[in-house]
Amino acid sequence: MQPSTKSIAALSLLFAAAAACAQSDYPARPIRLVVTSTAGGTGDTLARVVMKIAEKEIGANIVVDNRPGATGTIAADMVAKAEPNGYTLLQTSTSIITIAAAGRKLPYDVINDFVQVTNLGTAEGYIVLVNPNVKAASIKELIALAKSGSLLYGSPGNGNPIHYMTEALNLRAGTKMTHVPYKGLAPALIALVSGEINVLLAPALATRPHIEAGRMRALASVSAKRISSMPNLPTMEEVGFKGFTLLGGWQGIFAPAKTPGVIVEKFQGAVAKAVHSKEIEAFMEKGGYIPDGRSPAEFRELVVSDFKRFSELARVAGIKE
Repeated sequence: MQPSTKSIAALSLLFAAAAACAQSDYPARPIRLVVTSTAGGTGDTLARVVMKIAEKEIGANIVVDNRPGATGTIAADMVAKAEPNGYTLLQTSTSIITIAAAGRKLPYDVINDFVQVTNLGTAEGYIVLVNPNVKAASIKELIALAKSGSLLYGSPGNGNPIHYMTEALNLRAGTKMTHVPYKGLAPALIALVSGEINVLLAPALATRPHIEAGRMRALASVSAKRISSMPNLPTMEEVGFKGFTLLGGWQGIFAPAKTPGVIVEKFQGAVAKAVHSKEIEAFMEKGGYIPDGRSPAEFRELVVSDFKRFSELARVAGIKE
């Protein structure tokens, strides 16, 4: 017996009402935030600090689930394929678009398989760091050393923003430092401290304790102005590299495509309130980050714009996956 038109319509209304109820009740259980960073990495640190306050705003526990590896593609693929109900979200750095810009074949579309929710914050700029045993106390001395010898630089992985930025430095300075990729920023920092690599670009948030302890030396920042938490550190522009300003990476929240707008906006609102709380603003300023929390539409615009920018840089610098 075939269902009548009326019964089909009634079922449709019932399902629609159930979906609307689920959205209005969101969140009714803990939210899983899949983070591409290793434990102790920049993304992990920001996630745990911000979500501690955001979960109070949204009224549910937010569980951080670290899934590093493959420059974030393992975590991103997991979230892209998750049910679009707001209970499985992704936090990742700019690397989600830089690896795509470098031509890596991905199991998802970096723009259209996600809803861009918001940006936690953007680094003021990365710091040029060297192992203390490297005989360079300035950028000028580092470049001279890099031209005369063989220096190794690290990154959190092929196609990561730090990979791009260091290759941009190679191009501008005429050096040929060799790239050594790691599985995340934390192991790259360990490699710099141990002397396995000589040079690394990294944010203040993850490196200040090491710098203050003498485990690595800061030479300059690639920011537009001096990093607020490190006022004595010159910018690349100040030491003679006119126009060499590279914006730091962001830490964004993404949801699976087709996640209802009301859910996306509710989570974004909670994060925006958290990042602009006095506690988080002070934490980010100390770590060299600028709090954000922009709307989903504004974040999508940033993601699309950055994808185009990094695609062009990959072409010029010859970065390929």
